Amino acid sequence: MGRASFEYDEVGNTFYYVLVSFYAIILLPATYFFLPTGKTETVKIDEHDCQCRGCVKKRQQKEANKPWKRTRTVLSVFFLIVAWIVFALIVKKVTEIEITHEEYNPYQILGLDQKAYRELSKKMHPDRGGDAQMFDKIAKAYQALTDDESRENWEKYGNPDGPTATTFGIALPKWLVSKEYGLWVLAFYGLLFMVVLPVVVGVWWYNSIKYNVDKVLLDTTQLFYYFLHKTPKMEINRMLMLLGGSFEFWKQYNKEIIERESDDVELTRYLSLPNLGENKKERPLSLPYSLKARILIHSHLSRIPLDNEGLEYDQRYILARVLRLTEEMISMSQQLTFYTQIKVPIETLDNLLRLQPMFVQALWPKNSPLLQLPHITDHNLPYLRKGRVFSCGDLATVDSEKRRALLKSLSDEEYHDVLVVLSSMPRLSIQTAVVVEGEDDAHEVTAGCVVTIRVSLTRTSLLDPIACFFFLPM
Repeated sequence: MGRASFEYDEVGNTFYYVLVSFYAIILLPATYFFLPTGKTETVKIDEHDCQCRGCVKKRQQKEANKPWKRTRTVLSVFFLIVAWIVFALIVKKVTEIEITHEEYNPYQILGLDQKAYRELSKKMHPDRGGDAQMFDKIAKAYQALTDDESRENWEKYGNPDGPTATTFGIALPKWLVSKEYGLWVLAFYGLLFMVVLPVVVGVWWYNSIKYNVDKVLLDTTQLFYYFLHKTPKMEINRMLMLLGGSFEFWKQYNKEIIERESDDVELTRYLSLPNLGENKKERPLSLPYSLKARILIHSHLSRIPLDNEGLEYDQRYILARVLRLTEEMISMSQQLTFYTQIKVPIETLDNLLRLQPMFVQALWPKNSPLLQLPHITDHNLPYLRKGRVFSCGDLATVDSEKRRALLKSLSDEEYHDVLVVLSSMPRLSIQTAVVVEGEDDAHEVTAGCVVTIRVSLTRTSLLDPIACFFFLPM
């Protein structure tokens, strides 16, 4: 039995075959995902969406949060073109490779002619000046076609002489292990696996261990736990102060935070906002970053416009993360109740649950919920109260003619925006039942039985969307 031997690719033939295969596996999916479709994206304005200034501004900001979109498209096309050119060059190189090894084929040697053996043996016989090596091949080929044992060896091993030494080629250029370049290749591998890879993993790990599973800084979690443990009974203003003290808004912990010299001047105009607690001495609530975050939070809830683009950007950054921080604060209050002897009052939990609607609606708890509707201001509230309308649900249930009369100060376009927002609000209906499963009288609860509580939650629109279609401004 022949032994196997391994050798590097001397001329690069097998290397190019492997290269073009793996290159195509990467290039084809990349082309599918990164090649632009060619369709021109246009911003569609849905007449059934709210067209108030605030909603339009939010949609514009959402589009503006996709920077370099055209540049990325151009770069994607450029790199794809370069990649396909490189692929074409590799394919061209593969097609020009000279085949140096062919499988043993007696028919090919004999030219697929049954009479070729007699003619070629006469022509190539060494006694007649022929090629001895070619004559030996002709004899083996004829023997492989006529001798049963030789033919069987050819069909099994590809050679009429039986199994021989098998050679496996390694699809890598031989210069990789040559004395001239071997040291440089070894240095490259050492740099890649002993320097670059550990540094990348170390940086990723260092940044990951600073956050919990909810993407909140562990130091912020400890801050919430400390203050909830210190003062379990907490009012909303105190909670807002604690949210402003989150380390996500401090540049020392978050490199995304932008500190400007102009902030000291711009923020002083908003120090007159009530309940800011600017004179607090508790750290870190007394630090400048915490005061800035509180000012931006209070200005959002009070609907005070900011005249500085930098402050508006900072406010959007804070509001994008404050809901997640509120959830973390709720989680810390639950852990404080479960794992310690300190009981968080129900008033604190109620205030925590009020925080998220406050940020979404940009309203204080004392404000009327009707102010979350577009174009509704304090000027409209007295007229709505006279009509016994105190909430969005009340406004949705009144007759359409009465509703239009109560909002007669609004134009048709503004009134349509109010209807659109009302139709997007949910109306929740909850049905509960206490049953004992497996019993004939499932609704009768006896001592020691297993009780099952069934809760059915039904969500419908606060206002039928069809009502919006009946009132489309011309």
